[in-house]
This record gives sequence, C-alpha cells and structure tokens, in this order.
Amino acid sequence: MISNISKASKQKFVINFLFSLLCFSFMAGNLIININIILILVLGFTFYKFEVFKIEYNFFEKIIIFFFLYILINGILNNLFYKQINLYNDYTVLFKSFFYLRFLLLYFLINYLIKKDILNFKAFFFSAFISVTFVCLDIIYQFFFGQDIFGFIAVERRLSGPFGDELIAGSFIFRFGIFSFFLYPFFLKIKNKNISNFFIICLFVLMFISLILAGNRTPLVLFLITLLMITLFEKNLRKFFFFFTISVILISITTYKFHPNFKFHIGSYKTKIESFFNVLSEENILSEDELESEYRYENKDNMFYTIEYKGNFYKMNNTYIKEFKTGYLTWKENVFFGGGIKSFIINCSKAKIPNCVNHPHNYYLEILSELGLLGFFIISLIFILIFLKFIIKKLSNNLSNNENYIISPFFFLFLMEVFPLKNTGSFFSTQNSTYLFLILPVLVGLMKKQYLIEKKT
Repeated sequence: MISNISKASKQKFVINFLFSLLCFSFMAGNLIININIILILVLGFTFYKFEVFKIEYNFFEKIIIFFFLYILINGILNNLFYKQINLYNDYTVLFKSFFYLRFLLLYFLINYLIKKDILNFKAFFFSAFISVTFVCLDIIYQFFFGQDIFGFIAVERRLSGPFGDELIAGSFIFRFGIFSFFLYPFFLKIKNKNISNFFIICLFVLMFISLILAGNRTPLVLFLITLLMITLFEKNLRKFFFFFTISVILISITTYKFHPNFKFHIGSYKTKIESFFNVLSEENILSEDELESEYRYENKDNMFYTIEYKGNFYKMNNTYIKEFKTGYLTWKENVFFGGGIKSFIINCSKAKIPNCVNHPHNYYLEILSELGLLGFFIISLIFILIFLKFIIKKLSNNLSNNENYIISPFFFLFLMEVFPLKNTGSFFSTQNSTYLFLILPVLVGLMKKQYLIEKKT
C-alpha cells in the first residue's frame, strides 16, 4: 500500500515537473518545446496507459477528434496531389499533418490529469511567475547595459531579452504573465493584505514597463485589455482596477515624454491602425498617371497591392491588409478543403501572388487556406462551444472558488488568443499550437469535472 502511494506520488511529481517546465520551454525554442511535449506524452501514457482515453466522449470530444482526423486525411490527400502534379517533391505536408496529432494526445492527457486531480496548477502558476519575472528583469537589464545576461545585444526600439534574435519577449510576457496575478491572492495565502496588494501592483508595473521596452505593441494592448476584463469580472481583483489605471497613465506619460523610441513606436502603431480602417479614403486613390506608369507598366506587381472599388483603385498602405488579401486569394485556390497544413506558401505561389510568405499572419485566414471552409467551420465551432460553455457556467455560478480562480486566466487568455482581427503567427506552429492546446483541455477539463460533480450530487 505504502509502495503504491509512493509510486503514484513520484509519477505525479514527474508529470507536474514537466508540465511546469513548459513555460521555460517557450523561452528555449521549438526544439525544447517538442522535447518537453514528447516527454510528457511518453511518461504520461507510460504511467496511466489507456486509462487516459477512458473519458466521457461528449459532442465536444467528438468534434476535437474529428478535427484532428480531418487534418491527417487532408494532409495525406493533398500531399499525394502535390507530388502527382510535381508541385511539391517531398512529404512535408503529410509529415506535419501526422506529427500534429501530438496535440490531440496532449489534449486527452491533460483532460485525464485534471479529472484525476493529478495536475498541480499551483506549480504551473508559480513556474509562469518565475519565468516571466526573469524575462522582465533581463529586458530591463538589457535596457540599461546594452545587452542581456546572456550577451544578446540590445537593438533599437525593441528589446528581446533572453530570446536573442526573436523579438517575441512581449508575447511571452503577455501569454504567461497573466497567471502571476492569480498566484499570490489565491494559491499563496498572505495574511497581511497590504503586502499582497503591494506585490500585485509591483508585478503589474514590472510587466507593463517590460512590455513597453520589448516593443511588441499588440501584446502590450492585449495585456491591458485582458487585465481590464479580469479586474471587472473577478471581484477579488476588482480593487486593483484603480491602481492599474493610474499606473498605466503615469508610466505611459513618463515613457512617452522621456523615451523617444517609445513615442515613435506608439505613434507608428496608431498610424497603422488608422490606415487599416481608412484604406478606402480619398487620399489612397491612385491618380491616372500613377495607375498607368508606376502600377501597370514599371512594376506590375504593384497592382496586387491595390483595391478596386466603384471604379477607383486604392493603394494598400497597410501591411496587414496586404497580408489579408494574400490570405484571401490563397484560400480561393482550395475553397472547401484547403491545401493541408503548412501548404500556404505552396498555394500562394500557385496563385501567382508576389512576395509570398509562410503564413498570412492571421489564424483564420491560415485555417481557411490550409483546411478550407470545412476546417474553418470545425475550429470555429470548437471555439464557440468553449465560449458559450464558460459563460453559462459563470453566469450560473456553477464553478467552485478554486476552479474559478484557475479557469479565469485560461479563459481570458483563450479569448485573446483566438480574437479574429489579431495579427498572429502561424496557427500550426509549435509555439502557438502548444499554447492553444494547453489552454483548451484545461478549460474543458475543469468545466467537465464540475459537471460530473454536479451529476453525482
């Protein structure tokens, strides 16, 4: 009996240790993330075997399984088609589709760990806090000394901290920093509320300043929006709304005044947003001379970067709009079923679009292009079901306090992750898929667990 308890405890420790390391894996890159996931899967299925799959297969689970099977079948058929017409000479699409099944296994494993109370969220939240604090301090160190503690040299306007050449520090802070605000109030009880409140405020200031220095503008905006929603929805954090607002105003004004790079960076972001919504303004209409010379004869590729509307041609001065147009035209190559994951650049070239990139920088355009309308419908249904299920649970107060504290950051981060108009990386990349299929099973697992408890009672 004692031996069995000891064995179970060791297994639980190993799984939670690897699960908590995911935050640090994101700092180390895709190779380490994949190694971490494979270790979690191999050891998880070694410890718990096929018990992992012994769950209640409701409609949501069936949709998830169908989504991954669709990706696999889609990849097989598309890869064979590309080779048949000599458009593609290797099996990259097929390999990527098959290897993507690791996220389905991860989904089921995390669900099982939650169901059996094996997953230690306190350890994960603490790991997120440590990793984000380290990144923030490293960025600040890089700002003052010109290089971070690993020797990565600071570049103008945007600091990367420990990420080196990859300018993704802001995204990392946003994605994992939100968990830190739930660590001390709910997991580590501090009797002195003044100390706890002071810690939360200091943590916010540290992250906000680091996000400014990182120069990733979209993560900075999403960070503030997410905290705004959390402080409005969570009564235990509502008291910080005033302090957060004052801190944002004071830090922004000070930085805008004394940090010229930030002033330029925010100004250009504002210009980009305005140009996005004003693409059909009169100032973007091409004159006859521009249309005949620059766009039709000297550089015909320039015509791609125009929009024809009511007899006028409008210049596309916004990068995001150009990417959206690229995504839309690539999707039209395979409207219903797409070209298979990681096929965007193939079909982009096939559509004779100039300056093709690996993905259209928007999750939904990429899904449309690579999985077609059917894939788009499936993933949209998954996202909508999660949203509705959480809202119903929240409004009916069917979540216990502990589960509510755990699920809230995951839900709001999920909302920001799948926001349709956001400029993103590739949906099927290792980092983005790992992050999404870390959040999804936690949300589903906690809500399903609460449902089973209610069913028993």
